[in-house]
Amino acid sequence: MPSSLNLNQPKHAHFIGIGGISMSALAEVLLKRGWQVSGSDLCRSPITERLAQTGATIYYDHKAANVEGAQAIFYTSAIRPDNPELTRADELRIPIYTRGRLLGALMAEAKYGIAIAGSHGKTTATSMIGLIFEAAQLKSTLMVGGELDAIHGTVKVGNGDYFVAEACEYYDNFLNLRPNLGVILNIEADHHDYFKDIEHIKRSFRRFAELLPKNGHLVVYHEDPNISAILPGLECQIITFGLEKGSDWRATNIEAHVGGSSCDILYHEQPMGHVVLNVPGVHHIKNALAAIAVGQIIGLDVAACAKGIDLYHGTHRRFDFQGEYNGARLYDDYAHHPSEIKATLAAAKTFPAKRIISVFQPSTYTRTKALLDDYLSAFTDSDMVVITDIFMAREVETFGIDAGIVADLMKQTHPNAFHVGSLQDAAVYLSKELRPGDMVITMGIGDVYRTINMLLGKEPLQAQPAVKAQ
Repeated sequence: MPSSLNLNQPKHAHFIGIGGISMSALAEVLLKRGWQVSGSDLCRSPITERLAQTGATIYYDHKAANVEGAQAIFYTSAIRPDNPELTRADELRIPIYTRGRLLGALMAEAKYGIAIAGSHGKTTATSMIGLIFEAAQLKSTLMVGGELDAIHGTVKVGNGDYFVAEACEYYDNFLNLRPNLGVILNIEADHHDYFKDIEHIKRSFRRFAELLPKNGHLVVYHEDPNISAILPGLECQIITFGLEKGSDWRATNIEAHVGGSSCDILYHEQPMGHVVLNVPGVHHIKNALAAIAVGQIIGLDVAACAKGIDLYHGTHRRFDFQGEYNGARLYDDYAHHPSEIKATLAAAKTFPAKRIISVFQPSTYTRTKALLDDYLSAFTDSDMVVITDIFMAREVETFGIDAGIVADLMKQTHPNAFHVGSLQDAAVYLSKELRPGDMVITMGIGDVYRTINMLLGKEPLQAQPAVKAQ
């Protein structure tokens, strides 16, 4: 692995897996800095088409010849070591860097490198911080892990003073970053194909916190015991947020309304202002508190932060309204961890739906097996749970678990939970079941959103006999 990465000398960069949210954003940053960019992905998408329109060369396969002429290779943890492009680049002695290495190099250039970490909520909190800066006309560079309509994509390139980005813990990617302002929203067990247990995860987050310099700041959720366990001995300044007394920043007088909420903001129990959110759920209030704490560190008051938060109406795949079918409202959400599912369904309860119907696509066998007990109790606020086959991602081993087992166990306490099989099966079932006033939420990290596409006529809907109903 090369020891340095000079971003000030434009070269030909090739991205393996360029269609990913983070990889595409990094490719766009280099394009705007004058680099020649090429990349490969297995599927055509709006992201790859947008990159092609801005000057990137896109290959829809993984072949050794794709890296010919490249002077730097960037790849993600999802790329296997035997990938033909990676192998050929090594043979040609082309410098090879991880995605995290590039992100860290870009962050190190900024006056304020702001990294938002946590098991959940990173995209929302990062978006809120970026929009706070946008409202304050600070011209920050913003990189988020979802499509944000307010910036017309996943990245906005600023003037270099502020660099705001998500800090992904998977494979310890966030340890490549060089922030001087960090956020930890929460710490929970996840990514079981890499982390051995919760203690392994906590050690990684501790190492992330140790990246901050003595004059740096770390914003943390006060009510998370796993976060509290990693704080002793840190040399940076620690700022806390939460809903209970004892936090530096606290929300009170919380009121929920359809599609959003509002609250009063306290700093050391002193009133600082009022904030209105255009997204539902208490979890978003926590994200807003973290964003406000970051804003205060760089010199913005709560009123200025509230203007930015008011601009946030969600990112794609985060309680994302897609349309209606037979009078039922259809939403898509990225929730794939039990805590995220609970938060999403709690937000859904603020809507006047007759029935809340969850379409859940479990993600990876390792995660499904490790968190099985938590999944079984995560859907309490859902009137019906339609479970599709497990999204395998990178895995080939089933570890003795499948969606049918999940459904059978869940049915013991949730009588309206059942396994349907494919996404096509789920769409066919819903096409017959949905009634006016229903709310459907597709949830999962994979391609479960295609179920809604089928209902809305964006993809073919053909009846199949394999539907296993109640």
